[in-house]
Amino acid sequence: MLGSFLLRIVLAAAAGTIIGLKTSTVAARMFAIICTGAALLTIVSTEFYKVIDYPWFSDPGRLSAQIIAALGFLGTGLIWVSEKNEVHGLSVAASIWLTAILGILIGSGLGPASLIIVFSLVIAFLLFG
Repeated sequence: MLGSFLLRIVLAAAAGTIIGLKTSTVAARMFAIICTGAALLTIVSTEFYKVIDYPWFSDPGRLSAQIIAALGFLGTGLIWVSEKNEVHGLSVAASIWLTAILGILIGSGLGPASLIIVFSLVIAFLLFG
């Protein structure tokens, strides 16, 4: 069981790093932290209710849902309009938000689906970046 959790955390760190490197070399650490943190919080969220064994109080998605709300809020701080009325930071904000969702997928044990998403994102970055 512990090995499964460690594998998920390592996979999340790797996925976040890959997305971060494709977005910006400087931001690779931030993306790795976001993806790993989202995976870790999802693991804690789902396993906490198993430990206390109160099925009528269990809502393992509650903590994970707050990840999406928090990064949506933080992402708005990355979006700005220049003096020439050009919008900047939108793709980085969306990438951070999607990386958090990817971390939630990995943390919940959906590794194969997350690998397909990482592969799709890398292809999109290569085609449109």
